[in-house]
Amino acid sequence: MILLFSLLAAMAPGQAPDAIYHNGKIVTLWAKQPVAQAVAIRGGRFVAVGTSADLLKTAGAGTQRVDLQGRTVLPGLIDSHVHPIGAAMSEKDGPVPVMDSIADIQTYLKKLAATAPRDRVLFVPKVYSTRMKERRYPTRYELDAAAPDHVAVTDNGYAAVLNTRALARSRITRDTPQPANGKIIKDARGEPTGLVLGASQLVGEYRRARAATHEDMLWSLREMQKKYNEVGFTSIIDRGQSPEGFRAYQAMRQKNELTLRTTVTYSISAQGTPEDVRKQVRAIPFVTGMGDEWFRTGSIKTVADGGILIGTAYLREPYGEHTEIYGYKDPDYRGVLAVPRENLIAMAREANALGWQMTAHTAGGGATDALLDAYEAANAEKPIRERRFTVTHGNFPSADAIARAARLGVAFDCQPQWYYFDGPALRPVFGPERIKQFQPLRTMLEKGVMVAGGSDHMIRFDSRKAINAYNPFWAMWMTITRQTVDGTPINPGEALTREQALRLWTINSAWLSFDETRKGSIEPGKLADLVVISDDLLTCPVDRIKDIEALLTVVDGKVVYKR
Repeated sequence: MILLFSLLAAMAPGQAPDAIYHNGKIVTLWAKQPVAQAVAIRGGRFVAVGTSADLLKTAGAGTQRVDLQGRTVLPGLIDSHVHPIGAAMSEKDGPVPVMDSIADIQTYLKKLAATAPRDRVLFVPKVYSTRMKERRYPTRYELDAAAPDHVAVTDNGYAAVLNTRALARSRITRDTPQPANGKIIKDARGEPTGLVLGASQLVGEYRRARAATHEDMLWSLREMQKKYNEVGFTSIIDRGQSPEGFRAYQAMRQKNELTLRTTVTYSISAQGTPEDVRKQVRAIPFVTGMGDEWFRTGSIKTVADGGILIGTAYLREPYGEHTEIYGYKDPDYRGVLAVPRENLIAMAREANALGWQMTAHTAGGGATDALLDAYEAANAEKPIRERRFTVTHGNFPSADAIARAARLGVAFDCQPQWYYFDGPALRPVFGPERIKQFQPLRTMLEKGVMVAGGSDHMIRFDSRKAINAYNPFWAMWMTITRQTVDGTPINPGEALTREQALRLWTINSAWLSFDETRKGSIEPGKLADLVVISDDLLTCPVDRIKDIEALLTVVDGKVVYKR
């Protein structure tokens, strides 16, 4: 109360709040006043937090008074991992239906084939066998049945299924030799089934079929930020952009068209020799932190391994005997370390020297260990703690990896959607011991590792039907209950409290972008970003959390979404 009165006393005459949100439950995440009835905003900043009676006394003739009618207010939510341009582009030509089975894929292909010219490739992105009811990929013949007169392809960036016309176009036959960087799956007769693992030189033309233009990117950002505002997001971290993507954000900022504060990650391949990698980093004409409160450069990133959904994540030991779901059988296979360890070290050292924050996609435990090796090498030259180096995904951190991350000050950018949607399919692949390391969020926090919450949203506009679903309240529920899509929990001892879950999508994600003094909580002096929600996150029955909706989203003191 003393702090409140001191702030009010400091207000100069004529500086009444622009708006006062009162008669609510303000969950501030501010240690000095965790819960309040009201909050006052002036000039895009929070200026006071306290009781409704006290703050309403400061109102002037032009102050907007918003009666919350008992509703709960949270700090503006932050998704630490999204891909908005690609997500919006996936539906630029119309909605993409949810496809949970091979029959769903066939139905979608039939719909496309009915209107598409015969020379157009029918392309279905982000098809994962772990999310199919059949727990396998379709065959060429199943795609043929749906689109006999077109080239048809399903893909997830690593595993592609080509129908007969696509195989012919790519000159893949029973006599095609196995590529060094992948595998052509064949049946008992030696005929290609249509499934091609890796070998991007054989299938890359289909993935590059439609490159986004500058105007496409602007459209995508405009449309996607509306959807993010609708679920309560006031900030995001875009987790992988090219120079073209940066230019699109810059154009949006110059026109004052951003309604989301956005930190943008710059992606590099980190291929070639270690010296090549150092040159890649040195050639970038900006660095972490450049920009303003709306558009800022974030981490530099590379993709260090494959994925747990496609059987290419780099593990500490071989996958083992139960890999049929991925379309191959190889008990000695550990996955793909796409960026050699020495290149990760070169990248980390150069990033640290130049002032970059660094991250890398590591889906498997072996890749996470390799990345931490690189971070330790950089730390030996110059402490990295202040640089907030990050592990992106890091789905299987061992006790040793957690201890190393805590010691180095390395954060984790995690997505509970992976264990919710894919846990049941992965449990038999990884076995009971390895599955215990699947996103041990509570342990990580207790051991002092900063964990931020994201979605890895890639496909579709709908917040609950997207790949991956980006609805933050559903994601919080996942961390609180540890439930999976089939209703069974994975590692229930790793469940978070409600406040811990909320922190993942607020102050922790703000910390990840060096913004914890500017946003992530509701306290005087911070940016006026908040969301009014439909239920009390802290007290409602736990299963109602996943159904919470944003009623009002405010960024910089201005309403950007109202239900």
